[in-house]
Amino acid sequence: MEVNHLAALLAATSDFDGATHLVDIPGMSSPKICNLLNALVARMEPGERYVEVGCWRGRTLLSAALNNTGRVCIGCDKFRLFGRFTGFGYRARRALYANVKRYEGRRAAIWFHEMRSSVFFRRRSLGPVGVYFYDGAHSYRETRRSIAAGARWLSPKAVVLVDDWNVPHVRQATLDGFRDSGVTILWRRDLPGDHTEATWWNGVGAFYVARGF
Repeated sequence: MEVNHLAALLAATSDFDGATHLVDIPGMSSPKICNLLNALVARMEPGERYVEVGCWRGRTLLSAALNNTGRVCIGCDKFRLFGRFTGFGYRARRALYANVKRYEGRRAAIWFHEMRSSVFFRRRSLGPVGVYFYDGAHSYRETRRSIAAGARWLSPKAVVLVDDWNVPHVRQATLDGFRDSGVTILWRRDLPGDHTEATWWNGVGAFYVARGF
């Protein structure tokens, strides 16, 4: 993504003030996040892809893909048996596949990989990634590893978004992951959230970066 569309979109929309949801899918992401992802995918360079780690039922993945025909959105989730906030994994899996099917014909191509992100990032067909949204396991170790592992697939310049930015160790892990992979932060904003639909939910770290070589 040769242009910092992230900064431009936030400025042009007053941080997506008044945004409403794009898809009818339960989830833990606000309309601001969903609309930002959708607009970024629409502005990716030809051949670039969108990658999302941590999809749950598909609210953000389908929002990113909606009306962006001709684009490719790649999702990864290893549905845990049971999550405190996400419930039974088999129900989330069933809902995700149903939602992908439900929006067929009016969305980008979706390639979904049911596996751990550590395995996912060893694949050979992910890049170039223009937009990377990380909403996977939010331990320090997993966040740092996934940010560093995903960096190898980024376009020379790309957007990276990290959810649950209110959590201090997520912030530190992201910055450490960038450092591990030689990524240079060209532009950054911390988007605040208070777990309401009118904000950025639990916060989002927003970055325009240059890939390490």
